[in-house]
Amino acid sequence: MERSLSTTKRGRPWWMTPFAREPMGDIWSDRIWLEWPRMMGEEYSPIMDFYEKEGKYHIRADLPGVSKKDISINIDNDLVTIRGKRESTKEESDASYYIKESSYGSFSRSFKLPGAVDENKVEANFKDGVLNLVMPSKESTKTLKIRIKEG
Repeated sequence: MERSLSTTKRGRPWWMTPFAREPMGDIWSDRIWLEWPRMMGEEYSPIMDFYEKEGKYHIRADLPGVSKKDISINIDNDLVTIRGKRESTKEESDASYYIKESSYGSFSRSFKLPGAVDENKVEANFKDGVLNLVMPSKESTKTLKIRIKEG
């Protein structure tokens, strides 16, 4: 199940979260097994902003090193999903790394939309590693007042 403003992650073995259950994880085992996200292929989680302005929903995603061809956007009813992948960089075989913090892998982020979207006017722009998605909200339908008959 995907939730608003959250990253989808697979569960960990029960023994790695003895004091807490997913999705929060366990602060003790998360510190002991720092490599767990990398082993599960979940290391890359891009930063995204989701907001509403002037009747439009906006998502801004920082995707440095991600190619436009590796990004997909789907809107299904009230859920928008952005998927993609960041390819790994070639590790220098003859180098002695002191620190290696580069992250890569597949990602998927889903957001529950607060209202209906006019799917014919959705715009997506990708420039300099930043994805901007603008989704105009549909105008609300007329309010209908229903009379109840007696009897």
